[in-house]
Amino acid sequence: MRNCRAQHQGSVPLSWLQSSNGQWRYLTAQYNQKPIKSATTDQDYIWLVTQTSPKHKVSGYRIANWQLEGAIKQLAGVNQVLVFGIPHEQKGNAIHVYIERVNQKIDTAILAMAVNAKLASSFGAFVRADVIQYVDQLPDVSNPVQARQRLKAKKLIMKLAA
Repeated sequence: MRNCRAQHQGSVPLSWLQSSNGQWRYLTAQYNQKPIKSATTDQDYIWLVTQTSPKHKVSGYRIANWQLEGAIKQLAGVNQVLVFGIPHEQKGNAIHVYIERVNQKIDTAILAMAVNAKLASSFGAFVRADVIQYVDQLPDVSNPVQARQRLKAKKLIMKLAA
């Protein structure tokens, strides 16, 4: 390296970043100008972590919200559905499902079992809805991502207040 001189008493060895003629300063200046959006903050995916047995390694799965919603919409008695994940210590994300039923007379316990059975058959036994809430009407928003954000914000505020 042309920046390094012979070691003598009082000199400090240069690191690679110091000796790279300003490349590191260029990178930090470039990335500090505009914020970087990470894919992990995206609202359209749910991360699930599973371990099939103590001998197997832990696996992670990234499942799109619309895929879960599409599987649940196939069930009879479901008019609309919104699915989102809330951070969970062991699973990665806990699945929260909001369902608008076609008929209010449909038994909620049977529908909850049907939802979990449908998710398990479609994606695997590790996919299970942790919270299923039945609502009269879901938020009337043209974009489902905005509706998920509203419901998730309400859920997180309620969780923090408790």
